[in-house]
Amino acid sequence: MNREDWLTAAAQEAAPLFEATGHPLPRVRITCGFPSTFRRSGTLGECWSDKASADGTFEILISPTVADSTAVFVVLLAQLCMASKADPIAAGLDTAGAFSDGRWLDLIQELGEYPHSALTVGERPVQSTRMLKAVCPSCKYHVRLTAKWARVGMPICPVHEVAMVLEASV
Repeated sequence: MNREDWLTAAAQEAAPLFEATGHPLPRVRITCGFPSTFRRSGTLGECWSDKASADGTFEILISPTVADSTAVFVVLLAQLCMASKADPIAAGLDTAGAFSDGRWLDLIQELGEYPHSALTVGERPVQSTRMLKAVCPSCKYHVRLTAKWARVGMPICPVHEVAMVLEASV
């Protein structure tokens, strides 16, 4: 069983509970992949509308940074709620309530371990500013400028009409 098989089987096992709440699962395709907002927000799951898919299928992505079976199932459950338009709390599908009575845990044990190893995504270093800070020695009025323009000549403080100096980098 590969990841997609595991995810699809998990959705099929959860489908009767969604139907019982009056929110049957629509056609969904589930895969392991990075959500579109992962880089900036660390989103672990994403549900794309059936309107975005050429064949009218909801597309669900589960982040490859998650490998624990229970954690993957929680993310999947949240995305299935979006696809079915089920309010997880009103439908009794919220993860806190559902896990406390053991019904999801039994299902996860039946599925076995999620066949995936978590990916570690390296942090990209934040680029430091290339702008230098020029400060008036009298009033501390400051402006930013590039090294190129600092070599041409320092700006003049508009209040004291004196040449500004570069602030020592911290």
